[in-house]
Amino acid sequence: MADYQEFRKKSRRRRMKKRMLAVCVLALALGVVGGSAWLVVSGLGLLHKNENTDAQVTPNQSVTESAKPAASAASKKLQLQPVTENTDWNTAAYDVRTLDYTVLGQDDGTTAMDYRLVGQPACGRIETSYYNGVTFMGDSLTQGLELYTTGLPNAFYCAYKGIGPNAVVNGATCKRADGTQEVPLEALAAMAPEAIYVLFGTNTLTNASDSVQQSFLAYYDQMIDLIKQTRPGIKIYMQSITPVRPNVAAEKPGLNNARLQRINDELAALALKKDCYFINLWEPLADAEGNLREEYAAGDGIHMNPTGYAAWVEYLRTHTAYTPGALYEMGSGSYYIPA
Repeated sequence: MADYQEFRKKSRRRRMKKRMLAVCVLALALGVVGGSAWLVVSGLGLLHKNENTDAQVTPNQSVTESAKPAASAASKKLQLQPVTENTDWNTAAYDVRTLDYTVLGQDDGTTAMDYRLVGQPACGRIETSYYNGVTFMGDSLTQGLELYTTGLPNAFYCAYKGIGPNAVVNGATCKRADGTQEVPLEALAAMAPEAIYVLFGTNTLTNASDSVQQSFLAYYDQMIDLIKQTRPGIKIYMQSITPVRPNVAAEKPGLNNARLQRINDELAALALKKDCYFINLWEPLADAEGNLREEYAAGDGIHMNPTGYAAWVEYLRTHTAYTPGALYEMGSGSYYIPA
């Protein structure tokens, strides 16, 4: 009998263990099912939220922009602030060139444009290393940029003494300062620069006749077209004819400053027509009377000394159009830091 009672106790304990195990399994199964259902419901809610967010994209906002996750608090703390208070460099419209000028004509066929209104505006001070891959095309005035250490001796040059734009258009063989002879546009093609700075006028315009002026402008127009054909996509800077000293006009009547400024008006209008940048060199080089500053002038009153070339270079450095990847000096106004 005692053995039977002991057997019944053991049987009850085994049944109790089985019931407990069944309860645990059931509870676990219910937990899994409930968790899955919660995930499904949450996912549907998140999907519905995203659909509502996408539906709220404004006409000026792309879907890609709306899909970007919001920055976390930690990431916001890591956003760098610009050193300068001027944040124009960080906008999509920074120094974007637009041709929204209307070039008006006058009764005599000349332009009513004022070249001072078209000049490239000031921006950050670009490093001189930028010009190592740039070409300067012109006459002996441009040669000075190559020859003087205060210029830009490491740039590329298509600079030849005594020439005008007609020599470039006609494919003439020209002599460099070192005696090398070459055809300007062939040399330009070999250099393959991303930008070119052009300056002509003081050799061609010594005669004051209107026909000489019109011929100069016609050749200049053709030259710009040929430069674009030779190097498609190149950024072209047309530089204004530089001022001269007041005594120059007595020997070369075409080189009086009033006339040179009128021709600069024509060049500025041409720059707009050809989608080129225009550099107003009168701003850094002319005095209050419109003459070449005495402290910048060489003996002939046309060319410049090293101080004048230093002023020219400084102006170019602060009036170069925004260039992605170029280095700008910190604290020099608007600037761009390459990634």
